[in-house]
Amino acid sequence: MSAKLTIDATPQWPDVRDDYAVRFQGHSIGRVRLDEGGWVWSITIPMALPDWAEGVTASRDDSLKALASAWGRLLSETGPERLQRAWDLEKAFEAREQNMSAAQPDTGPGS
Repeated sequence: MSAKLTIDATPQWPDVRDDYAVRFQGHSIGRVRLDEGGWVWSITIPMALPDWAEGVTASRDDSLKALASAWGRLLSETGPERLQRAWDLEKAFEAREQNMSAAQPDTGPGS
């Protein structure tokens, strides 16, 4: 693992403010969002996670830093096989969502 982690935070939905999807090397790894109690951050990969994989901070930047720190810790404490299983589950979930979307009848105008 490199000394510096690079994560990418983009709006979760284009029309919703203060809710960010966080990605690492092309994988969805977490979420940062503004809640009544502050900026909530969490790692959201499909595997059992420790209590320290989520938290609340006062600012978006602090949440992104906290998530990056927790992600670095998770990477150092998780074997590559276990992480690969999580990535495989992520791919299966995405494929299932795409198949379900394709099977939905078009209910838009003119249908």
